Amino acid sequence: MERVQRLVDRAVDSLALLAGVLMAVLTVVVTVGIVSRYFFELPIRSTSERSGLLFAWLVFLAAISVTHHQDNIAVTYFRGRLPASLQRVSSVAVKVLMLVFACFMTYSSIILAMAVADQKMPVLQISTAWLNGSVAVAFAGITLVLFLQIVLELFFPHLAKKDAQEESLADQQDRVGGIE
Repeated sequence: MERVQRLVDRAVDSLALLAGVLMAVLTVVVTVGIVSRYFFELPIRSTSERSGLLFAWLVFLAAISVTHHQDNIAVTYFRGRLPASLQRVSSVAVKVLMLVFACFMTYSSIILAMAVADQKMPVLQISTAWLNGSVAVAFAGITLVLFLQIVLELFFPHLAKKDAQEESLADQQDRVGGIE
């Protein structure tokens, strides 16, 4: 199981690196579009579509990393006040709910991507499925991450990463209102 966890860690870190590269490319695309339009009066027609496509992939790939590292916003104040046994139960319950939602979103986004596969972006002339596919890829990744986290928490608690709900009360009180 540790080997699987290391493999997932590497894959997620690679996706986070790709999201960082996409952020750099997005910055270049938008900057070139602005400079071209305002300084040279030569607008680049595809800037808007390219930036939208890059932004979608950037956000959704980063969401996989955020879920994996449990960096998402989590309300820990009330969970931290529960007895230790209920903290673990509530942690698993929240992850199960997130998993159900992620499965639903994966399925729905695949259906959407297939439904719009014949539609093309006006300027780039590529399928809009490339844009909608980012949601499917992201939620498929989030589904796998959540499934692994649930398995680790239930069957291999010694391997599970330190979760926000397991933090000490002192750490929680350092946050404003108990919200990360």
